[in-house]
Amino acid sequence: MPRSWSEHGLAGQDWWLKFAERHQLTLRAPESTSLARASAFNKPVVNKFFSNLAKVMDEHKFSPNQIFNCDETGLTTVQKPKAVVAKRGTKQVGSITSQERGELVTVMYAVSASGNSIPPMMIFPRVNYRDHFIRGAPPGTIGCANPSGWMTKGLFIKFLDHLIQQTNCSVDRKVLLVMDNHETHMSLEAVDLARANGIIMLTIPPHTSHRLQPLDRTVYGPLKTAYNIAMDSWMRSNPGKNVTIYDIPELLRIAHNEALTPKNISSGFACTGIFPFNQTVFSDTDFAPSATTDNIVTVSGAADDGRGEEEPGPSDRHDEPGPSVCVRHNEQGPSDRRDEPGPSPRPYVSPADIRPFPKAIKPAKPTQRARKKRSTTILTSSPARAALFQESEIKKAKLGKPKREAKSKKSLFQSVAKDVSSSSESEFEFSDSSADDIDDTDEDVIEGDFVVVKVAGKSRIVNFIARVDTIDNDKYGGVFLRKVLSRMTGKPSFVIDNNDEALFKKQDILAKLPIPSVVGGSARRENQFTFSCNLELWNIN
Repeated sequence: MPRSWSEHGLAGQDWWLKFAERHQLTLRAPESTSLARASAFNKPVVNKFFSNLAKVMDEHKFSPNQIFNCDETGLTTVQKPKAVVAKRGTKQVGSITSQERGELVTVMYAVSASGNSIPPMMIFPRVNYRDHFIRGAPPGTIGCANPSGWMTKGLFIKFLDHLIQQTNCSVDRKVLLVMDNHETHMSLEAVDLARANGIIMLTIPPHTSHRLQPLDRTVYGPLKTAYNIAMDSWMRSNPGKNVTIYDIPELLRIAHNEALTPKNISSGFACTGIFPFNQTVFSDTDFAPSATTDNIVTVSGAADDGRGEEEPGPSDRHDEPGPSVCVRHNEQGPSDRRDEPGPSPRPYVSPADIRPFPKAIKPAKPTQRARKKRSTTILTSSPARAALFQESEIKKAKLGKPKREAKSKKSLFQSVAKDVSSSSESEFEFSDSSADDIDDTDEDVIEGDFVVVKVAGKSRIVNFIARVDTIDNDKYGGVFLRKVLSRMTGKPSFVIDNNDEALFKKQDILAKLPIPSVVGGSARRENQFTFSCNLELWNIN
């Protein structure tokens, strides 16, 4: 008996190494998978995707160089350090990174089943795009800018134009584009552009990109690894410097040559079953995580005389909804056992029938603001296009509703209540020192003027600056200005918030302000204003 067994009552390290060697076991770090992904990847959902894929493949006879997959990924200015060799027992091992928190640049690729890729599109977190942003990027790369650095519906249309130019697709030479059903991909303008240029858009089911997206399976993983290695090399070659978003294109070019190889790309289409077409590429083991949300219904093999009935077993869960339904059929029905001379054989009872696996809790009822649930669909088909058109019309109808005098916190409301105490009214009286800077409210207010308006809140009265855009008798419409404090001087400046529109009455206007001046100095400060008058009297919010 080994000494560790007698001393500790446990198997030792030697036993584990030999056991793992005999059974070909190894320790692996598992990839984190959310419950939404685990439950969404089930047989009915995946089979529906392959049914749509088979439909378009049979109809258009796509070759490998006509099947594309597109997806976005993010590259940051902070690399993830790779493993290093250290002395055993060392508690902390450090590695230099560029910054604490970096900026993100979105990169979008499109690859074909033949192993080729088109030049990527890079989205920089800037207001305005400049040509030097993509200096050093892979040849043919296009760039654009968005303040958040994320994909938008307009930028996706720009990517479709780039794809059309690179593939020379047309109505006579169609291509298949497999993509996820992200909200930015589901615009009516994108579908119309794809239909006009021969792009068949097929979406994968929600929360299944970790299994059905070729780029996620075999391309973006090696790309991130090569990108981190390239950034480590850049840090060693440029000591004391930080990586900026303008260095990312050159690092991407190095990682692009290492990761986007024909072998990686073609294997991504093969392991997802897209090309070569393989509907059985996923085994029951791959669908096992979704068993917690299955509804299992046992159906007996009833005879044609109608005497058979459905006999739900102990593992049935009719009241628990799930994305898939498993149907079990007994091997023999009552009519089959009726003519047998001897006793019928005892049916097989699995441990799951005696003690079923735990099921997921019934999901909460979705709220009105929840996103619309999507599914795999041929987006460029006429029914899908009609559904998108109907959604866009509903949105336009909501946006086109006339403005009302809201009693919410983001609109300018009715006049201040008459029962406000005289002490609270006294805080709006003007002192003589500010009389020269402020125009009298008796002067006519015209469109484009900036005014101070009082708002009745729940417990107090607050003041805002608004720009007058429309005038209808005693009713005014405009947008609010949001106060911004300067980090350098600490003085306030104001930015027009176009999303904060409201209606207000003439008696709510406290004063008409002079024409503001632009702060200037940068692209961001071009949209900031300051007023030459003293605004401390009104305690502007």
